[in-house]
Amino acid sequence: MNWETRPAIRADVIVEFGGSTLLEGTLTFEQSTGRSRFDLDDGTTLVFDGSTAWVSPQSSPMQGARFHVLTWPYFMAAPFKLDDEGVRIELHGLNTFNNNLYESAKLTFEPGVGDSPDDWYILFIDNRTPRLAGMVYIVTYGQSLDEAEKEPHAIVYEDYRNINGVNLSTRWTFHDWDEVTGLKNPPLGSAQWSNLEFITPEQGTFDKPADAREDAQP
Repeated sequence: MNWETRPAIRADVIVEFGGSTLLEGTLTFEQSTGRSRFDLDDGTTLVFDGSTAWVSPQSSPMQGARFHVLTWPYFMAAPFKLDDEGVRIELHGLNTFNNNLYESAKLTFEPGVGDSPDDWYILFIDNRTPRLAGMVYIVTYGQSLDEAEKEPHAIVYEDYRNINGVNLSTRWTFHDWDEVTGLKNPPLGSAQWSNLEFITPEQGTFDKPADAREDAQP
C-alpha cells in the first residue's frame, strides 16, 4: 500500500511563526478526497468537507480557516501530488537548495484547479533517498500573482520517519527565498509533527460541525 491508498492520516502538529504559535492541535486528512479536519487545543474545530470550510464554534476568533485546512495538508502531501489531475510538471534539472544539489521541477496548475490555480511550487528532490528535501512556493490565496511573486518562500523538510512504509517529514522550517541568493536565514517559522498514524476515519469526521460558521474563500 502507498500514500494514495491509505484511508487517512492523523497527526499532532504545532505551527509557529515569528515566535508565536499559529496553530496547535490534531490534523485528520483524507488523502483521496482532500477532506481535512483540525481539532485545535483551544477547543476550535476546523473542517474542510471537500468544498466548504467550517469553523466551530461560530464564536471562535480563528481567521483564515480555509487556508489552514487546505495549506498544511497540501504541504504534507506535496511529494505525492505530482501526478494529480490538473497538475503540470516542468523539469528544471540539477539546482542548489540549502547548500546541496538536487533534482528540481516546477509544479503549476491548469486554469481553474483548486482555490489558487496561480500558485506554483519548485520541488527539490534528493534522488539518493528519494525524498523531498525542500520546496519553494508562492501563496496567491487572498492576493494577486504579482504580489505573491514578490515574496516567495521555502520549506526545508527534515526528520523523515517511515510511517507504515511511507516516508514523511516530521519537521519543517519556513524561510524567505530569492531566486539569486536562495534560502534565507534565520527561519521565519516551523512546523513540528508527531504521533503520525494512518487511520480509517470515523463516519462524520469531515461533516459540518455543530455550531459552525463558513469560512469562505477570499
